[in-house]
Amino acid sequence: MVQGLLSASTLWVGSYQRRMPVSLDRMYENALDWAHLPYLHRGSFSSIELIDAGDWGWRAALVSALTTHRSEAFVLELRLDRTHRRWISSTLEGPGAGSEIWTHVFEYGPRDIAIQADFFVPDVPVDQKARVGAGYQRLYQGLYDEDEAMMLGRQAALDQRAAKKSVVSEALDLGPVEAVLPQHPLDFDFNGQRWRLVEDQGEFIVYSLTCPHQLGSFVNETLIDGAITCPWHGYRFDVRSGQCLSGNKCELPTPPTVVVRGERLYAMLAE
Repeated sequence: MVQGLLSASTLWVGSYQRRMPVSLDRMYENALDWAHLPYLHRGSFSSIELIDAGDWGWRAALVSALTTHRSEAFVLELRLDRTHRRWISSTLEGPGAGSEIWTHVFEYGPRDIAIQADFFVPDVPVDQKARVGAGYQRLYQGLYDEDEAMMLGRQAALDQRAAKKSVVSEALDLGPVEAVLPQHPLDFDFNGQRWRLVEDQGEFIVYSLTCPHQLGSFVNETLIDGAITCPWHGYRFDVRSGQCLSGNKCELPTPPTVVVRGERLYAMLAE
């Protein structure tokens, strides 16, 4: 039935199945999130330029990480069909034009789903079917390794935010100055958020370890020239001002103030 909707020259070359401890909402959110492709999946895509997007899905011009030539961009369209719990990714122009990937989602529980992606490619010689199918399977294995980690990270951050206590502490004892400062960077929790104390250009500063866009983590990211970059979507922030340097409409939250009282270091509510 599915192949009847494709061109006569298109051949099913294989499929990829995976079960994941994530919700249907996170999966749909991931499918519609075109912007993460060249950042989270930088090993597969080098750039993306959006053409159109909406609740229906998105259409964009992508450049493979295997080339740096924009002349080799391909136009990919993803159409989401919530009624049938599937989305169809179609290459409309450029390398691979005419190929389609049909992804179906099967829900076993609130945070227990499985996906099956079927790969359809035009003009593939029958004796090359297994080789081409194996290539798609390897690609999707890598993409979903990265996607699953992002979805789990976002869900954990949402859960933590929902469980955050309403009680606000005015001060947190970080420990003796002589013991704390040599340990920088120092990560600590204060009023429901994770923060990092770090020395940058001879100055001690504090910044949030959570991206305000979709709650990506900065824990494993390096501060470069006073800025931190989210690994999920490439949003870059000045850790002093909190301003988003990539032009997006979000900013880092105001950090606590770190002060010395006697011989101890405290994180205080910002004045």
